[in-house]
Amino acid sequence: MTAATDAPTDAPTVEPVDSCPVCGARDARPLLPEVHRIGVVRCQGCDLVHATGHYAATYLSESYYGTRARQRQSPTQPSARDIDRKRRNVELYDRLSGGRLGRPRAGARALDIGCDTGLLLDVLRELGYRTEGIERSPAGAQAQTAGHEVHALDIEVTDLGLGRFDLITMTHVLEHLREPVRGLVWIRRHLAPGGLAVIEVPNWGDLLRPLWGRRFRPLELGDHISFFERATFTAALTRAGLEPEILWSAPQIGTSLAPSLLTAADLALELRRQLRPGPAAPTVAGVAGDRLQSSKQGRRWQRLAGPLVVRGLDNLDSALGPWLEGVFGAHCAWGANLVVVARAHAT
Repeated sequence: MTAATDAPTDAPTVEPVDSCPVCGARDARPLLPEVHRIGVVRCQGCDLVHATGHYAATYLSESYYGTRARQRQSPTQPSARDIDRKRRNVELYDRLSGGRLGRPRAGARALDIGCDTGLLLDVLRELGYRTEGIERSPAGAQAQTAGHEVHALDIEVTDLGLGRFDLITMTHVLEHLREPVRGLVWIRRHLAPGGLAVIEVPNWGDLLRPLWGRRFRPLELGDHISFFERATFTAALTRAGLEPEILWSAPQIGTSLAPSLLTAADLALELRRQLRPGPAAPTVAGVAGDRLQSSKQGRRWQRLAGPLVVRGLDNLDSALGPWLEGVFGAHCAWGANLVVVARAHAT
């Protein structure tokens, strides 16, 4: 039995991305070469960086998210570290909103798009929000068990019907959408008057990204489609009728170093497989299978050695994060993540 036993047995179907997901232009400049029909280009119309293809949803559901689905069948209590990290995220969002997010009016409704097991909703409920989530994976069942109302819908397809919310959050979801502006329009249409949207995405301008090329973990080629920078993120929001109040991208130790550490772990695991004695039976899924298998092993490494590393990075963030933001500013172009607090355009 080879090291690739757990890899998918069928090659993934790659669905092409022939035009810019934001503006629809077809003229693009190559940035990363295509491997198995997936490369990275920069749109010549609106400057968005995007992939030239992505794996079919059925393949991702079975090969990438299937492991998580099986894990959710026997849910465990979240660790104190995970809860603390979500609380720090909400503290950041509250600070960026000028304290409005943390002081909801009586009966205020909050919706988290891509809520997973509901950790962010747990924290928002502590603040006094009536909480709802959108989650199409089996993880949503755990959020529902925790007392949150969960909807299994696609914001690129399903329009109105849930009413309006005082707060809508969406963290690390927009980059997955085939039509990100349609998703942002959905958010705008579901914001109550005076409501806030908090949206977070990886930053293509990340200082460390060029060191790793197409292997950089946050790229997740085959899964992620759009790669935003400050200007292109702002442009997409504006197209959707959302007005950014603040766009934050300050560098932080944990979010800057953790992806590189995970990428290095992926490469080390791949090298170990290549050096392992025995017949080198190639996987049918090729590069895609290797990538997904590497991600699984990387998550295994993260479960075993990760807690100590993550705890150290969290401590560094707590100690040095404010200093880094003071030195480089909240609008630093090369922070690892982009966080926007936005409201609907006044009509």
